[in-house]
Amino acid sequence: MTARITSNERIDRLLNSARRALRCKTVLSSLLVIVFVILPVEVMAADVEAVGIWRSPDYTRVVIDVSNRPEYSVFVLEDPHRVVIDIRNSRMNANLRELDLDGGPVTSVRSGSRNESDTRIVLDLSAPVNPSSYSLPPNTEHGERLVVDLYDANTQAPALAPASAAPPVSESASIPQPVRVEEPARRNIVVAIDAGHGGNDPGAIAHDGHLKEKDIALAISRAVAERIKAMPGFEAVMIRDGDYYVQLQQRPQLARQNRADIFLSIHADSYSTSRAEGVTIYALSQRTAEDENIRRVTEKENSSDLLGGMSGDTSLRNFDDDLALTLLDLSMSWSIEQSMAAGSYILNAVGNVAKLRRNVPQQGNLWVLRSPDIPSLLIETGYLSNPTEARRLASADYQRKLADSIVQGVMNYFYERPPEGTFVAWQKANNQGPDRQYVVGRGDSLSLIAQRHNVSLSQLRSANSLRSDTIHIGQTLRIPGAGPSLITVAPPQVSEHTIARGETLSGIAARYSISLSRLREANHLRNDTIRVGQVLVIPAS
Repeated sequence: MTARITSNERIDRLLNSARRALRCKTVLSSLLVIVFVILPVEVMAADVEAVGIWRSPDYTRVVIDVSNRPEYSVFVLEDPHRVVIDIRNSRMNANLRELDLDGGPVTSVRSGSRNESDTRIVLDLSAPVNPSSYSLPPNTEHGERLVVDLYDANTQAPALAPASAAPPVSESASIPQPVRVEEPARRNIVVAIDAGHGGNDPGAIAHDGHLKEKDIALAISRAVAERIKAMPGFEAVMIRDGDYYVQLQQRPQLARQNRADIFLSIHADSYSTSRAEGVTIYALSQRTAEDENIRRVTEKENSSDLLGGMSGDTSLRNFDDDLALTLLDLSMSWSIEQSMAAGSYILNAVGNVAKLRRNVPQQGNLWVLRSPDIPSLLIETGYLSNPTEARRLASADYQRKLADSIVQGVMNYFYERPPEGTFVAWQKANNQGPDRQYVVGRGDSLSLIAQRHNVSLSQLRSANSLRSDTIHIGQTLRIPGAGPSLITVAPPQVSEHTIARGETLSGIAARYSISLSRLREANHLRNDTIRVGQVLVIPAS
């Protein structure tokens, strides 16, 4: 006789499988498959609860709140111009009469029943548009939403092809289902940049008593953001962009709210002696991660802790404690694994411009790294307690070089492991993009590097004028057409001036044709007191 397996026994077996998957470093998606096996799939109505319309400079956004995940199609019609949105298995519960339509192409919004089960929403337009649509999963503030962006006709957008062959719009049940032309959008990779300390928290103080960690961290963070913004397929988000303090717990939360793909916290270090120097990168330790996961599960009923990152938010409240802990374990293990990988890429690039205190990422108990769904790193850019390193860190030129190397490491990491649906993923799949550089590491061979970057061995030899396959550690290779490289953006012309005997701050300002206040601001000076040998940053005139 065959033994029957109870529902509870089945769940226990699935949870045990999930825990075994954790030991094998299975990613979050593995557990989500398990969750979907446990929960029966049921087609439910996606009733329209509310409709909102907002105008931006180059597009109009239509947000439709629905009761469940919608099945929908969007197409456009001409003579006159209209956008039609069909939502399957739904009813219209929203009031469309009080919408604010001023300033945009939408002149009226109407709806009707279709096929006795679907809802058709028609946007009447004063001008042609290029629509782009997507659905958003629930979060702590909103339920399921359908978003339709109406880009002005002269604006490029991921659009649906005009349904010129579609029948005229009416609310008749006899209208056939339109054909939807798919062209998925390729999103940017979002890099969250956190300048450490700020406001009344200065962080470490340099040996001279003037240079503060918060100022160095902000300057380098701004330089990193400037480079990121110049790169196609990347987007920068500054956690703080001024001299103010952000609570430690809020910093990763702000990164999540901006759908960040990676979180970089920029700092400068200090030590009891002046001999310590070099860059160190930290990721979260596994022991700290386990303690953090237990804390999150314990507090999940009273917290807004979420998982999901770019793919959407998942509230821990939706799962019992065992399943929530397993979900967190898998997600946090993935986050730590990716953090260690990204840290290695960044160290490899930073080592070309700075001394490394540790050549592999370290792991520790750091609050800002406790995000379970975003790879997170804390970068100690050097030691302010070391006079030589402090002078370098205060140099605008060195800050830019350090920022360039950090960005190059981030780009190298994401080109190797691009998130699905991003421009970089498309670029790699199609072997697109300008040439970039690769620094040979231990264990590398020319054939392995060619395979890793999807180029032929002969292309790699030719691009680097190599007569053989012999390479050495530390050698910089040019990878032809293999991915993004730093775009050369002409930075402001900033120079430095070393103060000599008899000089005054006002005299130096006059010499370089800049205002005294600007010279003070560039060097974080509260007064006009300077000393012989001090290095001043001279901003562009």
